[in-house]
Amino acid sequence: MESSHPPYVAKIAGGRLVSIALQPRQLPLDMSAANSIKSETGDFKPARYSFPDAAVPQSVLSHMSAIYHYDRRRDVPIVSSGGDWVIAEYFRAGSHVPVSRFQLLGKQVQRQELLDGSGKAVEVIVVGWAPRTANDDEQATDPSALGDHPAWIRVFKVTPSGKKTLVALASRKTRFSVAPDTYDAPRDDELVFGLPNGQSKWRTKAEFFKACRIDLDARSLAGASRPAKGLRTP
Repeated sequence: MESSHPPYVAKIAGGRLVSIALQPRQLPLDMSAANSIKSETGDFKPARYSFPDAAVPQSVLSHMSAIYHYDRRRDVPIVSSGGDWVIAEYFRAGSHVPVSRFQLLGKQVQRQELLDGSGKAVEVIVVGWAPRTANDDEQATDPSALGDHPAWIRVFKVTPSGKKTLVALASRKTRFSVAPDTYDAPRDDELVFGLPNGQSKWRTKAEFFKACRIDLDARSLAGASRPAKGLRTP
C-alpha cells in the first residue's frame, strides 16, 4: 500500500500494519543523532518500521503518531541505495528511547550497543576480524596486519565522554596464514574467550556471550525480552 500524502509505503495483512517505510520527520520523536543518517542530498534517509511483537491496526495510517503507542523496530539504511545494511533499534510502546541498537548487514550483526536509560551506548560489541588491540572502527584482513591471536569479537566499555576501553574479546588461538574475509565466522574451538591481557576467562562461547550480554542473533530486535543496560565488568 502506497501513499503520497503523506508519503509512505506500507505492508498490510489482515487489517494490521506489518511494516511501513516513511520519511523519519513524520515520526520525529524517535529520531536521534545515532539513528538519523543523511543522504548525499542532505535529506534524512527513510526509516523502516516493523512490529514483530505488536498487533498494530491499519487505522494508525490516518494518524501516524499513533505508531508511538506500540513496541516497534526501526531500521535506517546506512547507504543511499538502501538495502539491508542498516542501523536497527527497538523501542518500547510509549517510549522514544531505544532499548537496543545494532548495525546489521542482512542478518549479520556487525556491531551491538548496550544502552543506558537515556539510549546512550555504555558498551559496544564489535564483530569482525581485527587486531586484538584495534579501536572499534579499525578493520584489517591482511594476516600480517592482524598479527598473532586476532580478535573475532571485541567488547568495549564506553565512558560518558565517549572513550572506549577494550574489556573482553574472543580471539583466535593462532595467526592466519591466508587472509580471511572480515566476517568469516570461526569455529568455537579456534577461539579463546578472555581478557585483553591474553588471559582466558570463559571456557565456552556460551559463557562468554552470557557474561558480556552478546546477542549475535539480534533477538532483542524481536522484542522478546528486555536487553540489559550494561555489562558486568569481566
